[in-house]
Amino acid sequence: MDYISLLNDKSVTTFFLLFIRWSSLLAFLPIFNSTTIPNIIKATFVVWFTFVTFPMVPIITFEVNLNNIFLAIINEATFGFFTGIAIQIVFMILSFAGQLISFVMGLTMANIVDPTSGQQTPVISQFFNITAITIFLAINGHYLMLLLVAKSLHSMPFGEFFEMRHMGEYLMIEMSKFFVLGFSIAFPIIAVSILSDIIFGMIMKSMPQFNLLVIGFPIKIGLSFAVIIAILGSMMFLFKSEVLKVINILSTFI
Repeated sequence: MDYISLLNDKSVTTFFLLFIRWSSLLAFLPIFNSTTIPNIIKATFVVWFTFVTFPMVPIITFEVNLNNIFLAIINEATFGFFTGIAIQIVFMILSFAGQLISFVMGLTMANIVDPTSGQQTPVISQFFNITAITIFLAINGHYLMLLLVAKSLHSMPFGEFFEMRHMGEYLMIEMSKFFVLGFSIAFPIIAVSILSDIIFGMIMKSMPQFNLLVIGFPIKIGLSFAVIIAILGSMMFLFKSEVLKVINILSTFI
């Protein structure tokens, strides 16, 4: 390949827009946007993906000027944002369910620093997040996202805007499912907690010497953990199906 011939306005602009597409996607995609990954490693991945996929990208056809390049950059950044957020919502569903479960179990004060986001989260939420990341890697979700971007290189050339309105409507639907699915996942533990509170209340009425703090809370936490172990497989199956569904819908948009 004659590399000198690539040093023209359209080739350089194509390479730059490809770099923006990869960097914006990895900036919002789960796992890749983890704060524990050094920025130099992220930048290396972006540059490597850009060089590898550049031969497969068609050269831009629009006129190279400041206005067109600015609009193309906004489009590429928006594409990466919507794609990453659509996957991130599925992870946030489990985090929301973990916060509800921690509240009913009395573990809201047991917070730890989430290494992926750098924020303090309840222990149950962190456990769900780590399990979800394991499942995401086990189903090759990171490969599917990279293949999704590779598909977009042909189906959505640089300078063409994707269906942003339909993508926004889809994200609104996903946000409504965020609360429904999160509460549905946490409902068995919430139901067990409410039932145990009713039983302990009846016991305390008949046996005033019953110490709720010493006896009741450990039993309540033990029952909650037993329910979590029982439904963990179903939770991860729901997470897997939602991730694959989101990836399939994103592939139809592009």
